[in-house]
Amino acid sequence: MHFTKLFDYSEPRVAAVTILSIALGLMVWYGGQVLYDIKLASDTIEVTGSAKEAVVADTGRLIINLEAKTGLIDQQVGVERLGQAVDRVTAYLTKEGHTDFETPAGNISATYYYPQNAEAVQTGYTINRSVIVRGSDVTKLTALANDLSPLNGDGYVVTTGGLELTYSKLDEMRVKLLSDAIKDATARAEAIASESGREVGTLRNAVGGVVQVLPQGGVDISDYGSYDTGSLNKEVMVTTRATFSLE
Repeated sequence: MHFTKLFDYSEPRVAAVTILSIALGLMVWYGGQVLYDIKLASDTIEVTGSAKEAVVADTGRLIINLEAKTGLIDQQVGVERLGQAVDRVTAYLTKEGHTDFETPAGNISATYYYPQNAEAVQTGYTINRSVIVRGSDVTKLTALANDLSPLNGDGYVVTTGGLELTYSKLDEMRVKLLSDAIKDATARAEAIASESGREVGTLRNAVGGVVQVLPQGGVDISDYGSYDTGSLNKEVMVTTRATFSLE
């Protein structure tokens, strides 16, 4: 083929060589872009930081359950009996300085006897009422939960649904702990970077994790967060995942 035909794209061999050259050029350019992106990615470091602080529960919620059982014909008697029981409980709470409480609507359900190989037979009714008590004096609420004897009476049973102890300033603490967790992440990033002769630059990104409220010394965390309500002494923990530039 003559030199003058090198740029004659009507020649099959010239067209093939031209297409191959363009393809190789694109591959080299794309490869360079990939290497460049990888180099940029290697100029960052991602670490996890955490912060924890001990707190004492400062609010409580106690559910007092009242239950009475009646026969088939004296349901109303049971309802009135529990109404009087609720009045007795709320009067005692007021006397003891518990002023934040509520008395939700009650519940009535049928009770049955189940003879063997026969249909169930209704024997009467179970009537339930409750009183929910809230307050910031957790010591007084704990004492109440541990001794329900002043609330007992004839014809009904008193139990509790458990005392829930919480910390009211959790939102404020979360902000503080998130800041501390980022500081912890920075220290970890600096320790890792120093091993390779690099220095940590600016914070590129930070994502806060869920809040874990654990009993003091507890380690049972959850991906969705946890909130212990049984312990007076708690630990609040926050984690963060942070990305820093490297210099």
